[in-house]
Amino acid sequence: MPALANRIWSMIIINLAILISTLTIHEIGHALTGKLLGCVTARAVIFDSNSPNPYTELVCQKEEKTTYLAGLALTTLFGLSFLAFEDKQRPLSLVIIGFGIFLAALDVVEFTRLNFMQYLFMLSGLVSLIIGQILYGIYNVKD
Repeated sequence: MPALANRIWSMIIINLAILISTLTIHEIGHALTGKLLGCVTARAVIFDSNSPNPYTELVCQKEEKTTYLAGLALTTLFGLSFLAFEDKQRPLSLVIIGFGIFLAALDVVEFTRLNFMQYLFMLSGLVSLIIGQILYGIYNVKD
């Protein structure tokens, strides 16, 4: 039983690390793209005591819609990089991509102006995340 408890705790810690790193990479994606597109200020804010959510501060001459997609693009690349690892870690790719899609739900509404896209992204992100969690759990229990 202690071995199972240790595996569960390690999965929880890994998931927290994935969530924090995916969130950070998402915001950095917005900021880097803003900087590349010539925004005067492009800053990823992960913690702000005045805001409940992380955000990216962009000051641009004109609205740069591509910055909305950059968070999703960078988190997807980060997630796909886990396919290079051994079988046991590959499902983490789905977890990261799922978190990334979920985090991009509001960004896609800003990009497309279609509110239903938020729910579509949230649902598909959760499906990817859940499938990745199940596969990751199966690989961990096998060991």
